[in-house]
Amino acid sequence: MSDSREIFQLRKEHRLDDALNKAREGFAVAPDDIWLLRAYGWVLYDLIKAEVESFDNHQIPPAQLAANVGALLAEYRRFGEKIRPDLLHSQLLTQVLKTSRQWRGFLEFARWWDPVHLRAEDREPYHAPYGHEVASLALRFAHAVGRGAAHPPPDAEPGLVNWAESVVDAELDRAPNDQWLHYYKSQLLLNRDQWEQAKEHLLPVMRRQANAAWPWSLLGHIEERRNPERAIICYQHACRLARQPQEVLNTRASLASLLAARGRQEEATVQVQHALADRTERGYKIPPKLQQLASTSWFVELSQRSNLPPEADVRAEAQAILSEGQRAQLVYRIGVLDHHNPGKSLAHVAFGPEEGSILSYRRFHGIESQSLGDLIEVGFERGGGPPGDWHPVQFAPIPGFVEIKSGQVERCEGRAFGFISGASRDDRVFVPPDLMGSIQGDIDSIRCVSVMSRDKKGKLGWKALKLL
Repeated sequence: MSDSREIFQLRKEHRLDDALNKAREGFAVAPDDIWLLRAYGWVLYDLIKAEVESFDNHQIPPAQLAANVGALLAEYRRFGEKIRPDLLHSQLLTQVLKTSRQWRGFLEFARWWDPVHLRAEDREPYHAPYGHEVASLALRFAHAVGRGAAHPPPDAEPGLVNWAESVVDAELDRAPNDQWLHYYKSQLLLNRDQWEQAKEHLLPVMRRQANAAWPWSLLGHIEERRNPERAIICYQHACRLARQPQEVLNTRASLASLLAARGRQEEATVQVQHALADRTERGYKIPPKLQQLASTSWFVELSQRSNLPPEADVRAEAQAILSEGQRAQLVYRIGVLDHHNPGKSLAHVAFGPEEGSILSYRRFHGIESQSLGDLIEVGFERGGGPPGDWHPVQFAPIPGFVEIKSGQVERCEGRAFGFISGASRDDRVFVPPDLMGSIQGDIDSIRCVSVMSRDKKGKLGWKALKLL
């Protein structure tokens, strides 16, 4: 009988073929020897890891990776149930997850692996050097299962897809703000033509990916049957956001069809031209839908013109669609815009002297046009998370935090800043240099929007944001 220590020694010497042969011999004689099974399993782990590395280094094609890994895992399944849960069982999964896009058998293996065998440490994120955090094994498992179920193999049994969706649902209960779980859930719902529910799960994705083309294309696809005018806006916005033409090849054809159906042939012509040029340049096949559009009489005529309209900028309309859809999913707080950083394209909204939120100009279109002292309503995901929406609101004082102050102007000789003195010392308002410089002439009394904040020394006090 092969000794497990001998197998481990061969593995240590990187003689994996010899180790595998010894393990197979031992398994034939002692299929219940736990130490031999562990040794056998670690040899299979090393072999699978080597296959993954070969694929990553472009040494083997996807089909060979899938075949080789599938064969090795078939061996592991002969005895894996006897040693799970275990470090080996979990470490093996980390390698298998790397093959989930190439291996058609992944979903079936994942069901056999069974998330019930996840250990407590498998549910904790990994903190890599330099502060980078890697998602937990449990979350990565659910992502891979969701992705596989959203685009299952043609011969996948319905029960397998149903199981996969149950994994996604269970992990969503644990991580309700995870965007990729929502994305895969949205895909699964779309596969069943549950359009409204699919949109609800797509919105959390769009809050984080609002400047990417693909979620807008997907939202356009959802809206196409429900509200074609909204679909047009989503598709138009996706086309403007795309960083590479291939991101919206199919989107442009869908957009052109919708525009043409509504008598907007000039705009449709622009989209057909882009779609044809982008595909021709890359040597891609022209799909029948696009070929049909290019053969219409209106396209043949209008494509000869040089004064066709430019692509529409629908950022405001797209943001309105996104805001309307997500208001019920967010928790809103009212704060005051107290800082702009044009160099970094960032704005800061304070909710109190100790807390606030940063909004980027790129993601939160229009925030750059708001003035300091404006009240802003910011929406956050339930249970915590980054901001996902914003709206300006009518000004109304927030007692003790944002108030209108008035009093005498105090100029500090030799200093660019000043103060507004109120009825008491507690009402004294610091006026920063930029505002102080805008006070011209011999004005003695002034009103301002002020915020309670901390100065550079950490002392609480009023600071002017906007003169009235």
